[in-house]
Amino acid sequence: MTVGEIPGEPDPEAVSAETLGRVLSSDGAAYVALMTHPELTVERGVRALADDALRRAGLIESVLLSLVSVARLSGLRPHVRASRRLPHAAATVLVTTVTAVAIALVVPAVRSAPEPGNRLQVLAGTPLANARLSGRVADIVQAYGGRVAQFIDENQAFYTAAENNLRAAWTAAEATDGAVDVTASDGVVDEVSVRSAFEAATLRGTTPLVPASTPTPTGAPTPNPTARFGAEPTPAATTNAPVTGAWAVDPERNTTAVLTTDLHCNLDVISFAGVLDELADADIHMDDGDLTMTGSQPESICVDALSDAVPPGVARVATIGNHDSDSTVARLRAQGWTVTDGTVQQVGGLNVLGDTDPDRTSASGTVRRGQEDAVQLGGRLAATTCRAADAGSRVDLVLIHQPYTFAPLVAEGCAPVLIAGHVHQERGVKTSVGGNLDVTQLVSGAGKGGTSIGQVTEDAYLHVLSFDPDGELTAWRAVVLHPDASVTVGAWQPVPAAQQEAS
Repeated sequence: MTVGEIPGEPDPEAVSAETLGRVLSSDGAAYVALMTHPELTVERGVRALADDALRRAGLIESVLLSLVSVARLSGLRPHVRASRRLPHAAATVLVTTVTAVAIALVVPAVRSAPEPGNRLQVLAGTPLANARLSGRVADIVQAYGGRVAQFIDENQAFYTAAENNLRAAWTAAEATDGAVDVTASDGVVDEVSVRSAFEAATLRGTTPLVPASTPTPTGAPTPNPTARFGAEPTPAATTNAPVTGAWAVDPERNTTAVLTTDLHCNLDVISFAGVLDELADADIHMDDGDLTMTGSQPESICVDALSDAVPPGVARVATIGNHDSDSTVARLRAQGWTVTDGTVQQVGGLNVLGDTDPDRTSASGTVRRGQEDAVQLGGRLAATTCRAADAGSRVDLVLIHQPYTFAPLVAEGCAPVLIAGHVHQERGVKTSVGGNLDVTQLVSGAGKGGTSIGQVTEDAYLHVLSFDPDGELTAWRAVVLHPDASVTVGAWQPVPAAQQEAS
C-alpha cells in the first residue's frame, strides 16, 4: 500500500472542514497556475536542473581533488603502486570520497518517489494535455470533467480583455494629463464622456491636484488640454489659473511608484500589475504583502511571477504579510527584491521602512510570529522613524502590511506617508495631524473575491504614486480592475488636507 500527501506535522485541526477547504484551495491554485502559466513552472524546473548540475559538477571536482590528495598522501609512484599499501590518512580520504559519491549520486537514483500520476482525458485540448496529475486534486479534476478546460478558457479570455482595457484606459487618461477618471470596456473608451468631463473640469478652474486659489507659477504655460481631443482651444485662462493634471506631476523629475497588495498568488492579476508598471513607466514597484496564500515552498512560483512581471530596471521593494513566510522572503531576496526588515532602506531614491507582519497565517490558522502584536510593531517602527529624522535622514514612507500599526506612527508623526493593505478593501487616502508631521495614510487591496484563482469577483485596486525629488508625495491615483474585466484609470488626486485624529 502506498500512502501519500501526509501533513508535515500532526495537527488536530487538519481534519476540520475549514482547514480542508484551505488545503484544497491551495492545491487547486497550484494546478491552475501550472495550467494557465506553464512557462513559470518550466522556468522553476530549469532553475532546479541548473542548481543540480552545479551541485554535481562541484561534487565531481571534489572527487577529483580527493583522488589527487589520496595519491599524494600515499606517496606512491607508478612503478611501485602494486607492492605498497595506502597510508591510513590516504585510506580515510578515499573511503570518505567513495561514500560522498554514493550519497550524492547513487542514493538519489534509488530513492523512492511518488507515483508520476496520470494524464486526464478532461485536459485534452488544453496546454497541459500531456500533464500527469495525482492526489486529491487529480480526483477533483477528474470528477468535474470539462469544467476545468472551460475555466481555463474563460480565465484567459477575461484577463486578455482586462489587459486590453487597461491599455485603452491608460492611453485615454494620458490624453487628459490625468485630469479625469477614464474607464475602458471591450477595449473602448467613451471619448465623448471623457471630453465632457475634462472640459467641465477646465471650466471650473479646478483640477484634481490643486485648489483654485493656487496661482500658476510665473512664466509657466497655461494648460489648454481640450486641444488633445481635436476640439477648438478654449480662450486662455487668467494668469492665476491652476496647474492642471500631470503639470504638477513631473515625470522627468518625480519618482513614480506602482503599489500592489494582497495579490495572493493570482498569477493573472500579477501579470496585470506588470503591465501597469510598463504603462506608468514606474521607477519603483512596491508590494505590500500577502503575495502568497500560505507561504509554502511551492508558492515560490508566486514570487517568480511578480519578478517576471515587473519590467527590468524597476526598483523592487516588498514587505511580508501574514500569509507570507521565510521561504517567501528568501525567494524575493534571491531575485533582487529589497525586503523590509525593520531598518531604513533606500529604494529608487526613497527612504523606505517596514517589517515582517507580526502574524503568520498558514493552512492551520493564524498565530503570532514573535512577541509583538501590530500596535507594538507600529511603536517600534515609529521610534525608528524619529531616530532617522533626528539623524537627518527622514523616512519617506512606511510600507507595512497591517493598518493596525498606524496609531503609534501617526502619534509620533516622524514619517509623512504610511501604506498598508490586509483588509481587502479600498479605504483610500487620508491625512492626519501627527506629532511632528502631517501623516498621509493609504489603505487598500483587492476584494476577497477571486484573489487567488480565476477572475476577480470584486474590484481589485492598484495604485500609482508620485513623489517629488525631496521624497514628498505629490499625487496618487487608483487603477481598478472590475469584475466584468473593465478597467478604470483614476484621475491624479491631491494629498488631502490634514485632519485632527479623533481622540
